[in-house]
Amino acid sequence: MATRVAEVANVHGHPDDPFDCPAFRMLPAMLQEQSREKPHLWEYLHDLRIDEIGVPEFTPTLGRAHKGMKDPNVVYPSGKGVYIHIHPDPENSRDRYNTIEPTGIPGLAQLMPLVDARLVHVVDEIAGSDDPEVRAMALLDSLEKICTPEEDRHGLFGKFFKRDGHLRVTPAEYLGLRYLIVRDKVGLGVLEPLITDPYIEDVSCSGVGPLFVEHKVFGALTSNVTFDTNEELDRFVVRLSEKIGRPVTYREPLVDAILPDGSRVNIVYGGDVSKRGSNFTIRKFSATPLSILDLIEFGALTYEMAAYLSFIMREGMNVFISGETASGKTTLLNAIAAFIPPPAKIVTIEDTPEVQLPHPNWI
Repeated sequence: MATRVAEVANVHGHPDDPFDCPAFRMLPAMLQEQSREKPHLWEYLHDLRIDEIGVPEFTPTLGRAHKGMKDPNVVYPSGKGVYIHIHPDPENSRDRYNTIEPTGIPGLAQLMPLVDARLVHVVDEIAGSDDPEVRAMALLDSLEKICTPEEDRHGLFGKFFKRDGHLRVTPAEYLGLRYLIVRDKVGLGVLEPLITDPYIEDVSCSGVGPLFVEHKVFGALTSNVTFDTNEELDRFVVRLSEKIGRPVTYREPLVDAILPDGSRVNIVYGGDVSKRGSNFTIRKFSATPLSILDLIEFGALTYEMAAYLSFIMREGMNVFISGETASGKTTLLNAIAAFIPPPAKIVTIEDTPEVQLPHPNWI
């Protein structure tokens, strides 16, 4: 941590104490504490234009109290050292969704190619396993063998031990490498923070430019994850399709598939079938489907409507559920299907599996 604090101090021009700064003293106590523990969070906050968007608040979790906030300015953790900042965008009708990852560490971009070259020997090991945890552990174990964290390391050439070729890295660089290797080699790369955020429902890429997300609490947002060129987007789409075992090609440019976590993904590759080029949409999978009581609490149904639907389902009557994209059709279906009598045999036919039922006799 001492080395990391020194790096932050040098970047921000506070050589004695990186947190001896008027901007830091403006932060609420909880955000100050988080910034001390995760300096990459402080680096992000230090560069914020507080005069335009104000001082953000910190909350460990989001609740119904945050829903409907006008001009929200909130930072919350989403796990694995990643933070999310929701704030107004003066130049856009959508609010901003910014991911704050431990990747902006000085020198990390130079280190990654060196680490990649030394991880070639574990390619076969991770390719032979479908278990993400096994693959992540193999990569991290190998990283531990080729990197030596040191508090005092100066200059690019000081990264090497002359005799054994190990990479000498600072503790902060080591943590950043651990995060990036798992994110890019096992996870979904730049999409990983969006996929692991439990408050995200949908992720949309409409072509070159920023990704858009649908947030359970704050609604439609514009993210800071962007693709700057068609070539960059095409490369990412190809890698994404290969990771899910459904590679896109010019011959088969359309793919509907399921991500490892159960989320549904639709991929369009190239400009031949889409005017704006490659694009994709991800519908997040909820491990625990919403119950009928959850829908009532959210205001989607009344108790009377739920009771009426329960009678219909118990009597085996026909029910049609229709609506626009992302309107909650599958959510409602999963909720009311719980009213089907437990002994019933159920058959579902789906292009992409989304229905979740508790019944044992279900195929």
